[in-house]
Amino acid sequence: MNRPFRLVTLLAVAAASVVVQVGTAAADDWDCPFPAIDSVYAYPQTPAATLLSGRVDPSPGCPSHAVIGRIDGSEQIAVGDGFFELPLDTRSGDWYLSAYTMGDETRTFEPVAPYVVKVLNLTRITSTAPPMPEPIPYGSIVHVSGVFEGWTAATGWQPMGGRGLSIVTGNGVDGHQPVPTMTDSSGAYSLSVRVYNSFAGGAYFPGDDTWLHAGSFSDVQVHGLVSVDVTDWTPAVGQRILVTGKVAPGAVPVWLERQVGTEWVKVSATVTATGRGHYSLAYRPTTRGLQHYRVWNDGTEPISRMGVQPYSKEFKLAVHR
Repeated sequence: MNRPFRLVTLLAVAAASVVVQVGTAAADDWDCPFPAIDSVYAYPQTPAATLLSGRVDPSPGCPSHAVIGRIDGSEQIAVGDGFFELPLDTRSGDWYLSAYTMGDETRTFEPVAPYVVKVLNLTRITSTAPPMPEPIPYGSIVHVSGVFEGWTAATGWQPMGGRGLSIVTGNGVDGHQPVPTMTDSSGAYSLSVRVYNSFAGGAYFPGDDTWLHAGSFSDVQVHGLVSVDVTDWTPAVGQRILVTGKVAPGAVPVWLERQVGTEWVKVSATVTATGRGHYSLAYRPTTRGLQHYRVWNDGTEPISRMGVQPYSKEFKLAVHR
């Protein structure tokens, strides 16, 4: 049976673009390799924006500063930690990343790709799938759907048909690959996928030279799986038994608990399941009678509970003298 977890998620997307003067802080105490710069782009954060918010991608996550210059050499602006602002009427090719500094290293660049600033149009993906308030089993099939739209000042929001999206199924490192899909002529997508992580099921558009990347939020939550077998379901007091089985995902903490009154008490050491999910717990019953136990799968990310949530499997032993 599942221990109830009510996960309250605060999704804060902070996109604050500030022009920062070059400071004196260095990255000497940070593990900050010089980033491989993939692109430099700017976009209106909302249709009502009065400036373009710019970003050097990927943002290094470490103290840095840079210089954005006009292609014609007439103007330069300072960039703080990869973020900057440009006038609303800026066009692609007007500006470029001329210099980037991290720690004691400064590199300069020519006004060629990927250092030329691209001005991108807004996009958004609106999910139309119903919410799923309760956690579902790891690997369950869920239906996902939504609409992909793009915005320009001339047209406003318009559906984006024939665009490739990917549906997230895992956490990006667990081997569960995104599922590709295409929007129809109305910008809609609709399909079923298996999900292996909480908040999987969202759609993602990677962006291109015209349109900004976008993603949709999925509130689906996923709990782990547990199976149980016991070497002797009717052991004697003090007899050593093995509780074995499989959990999903693999490589998670597992332990045995016994119900004492209304409380669950841990009665075994914590073991880590194998990568394939196999576990083995040794136990010696201490009292006779019909006793209630459960194997606890602690899931992933035990602090935030943002990944695969805990789950348990209950069973009984008839212990004799």
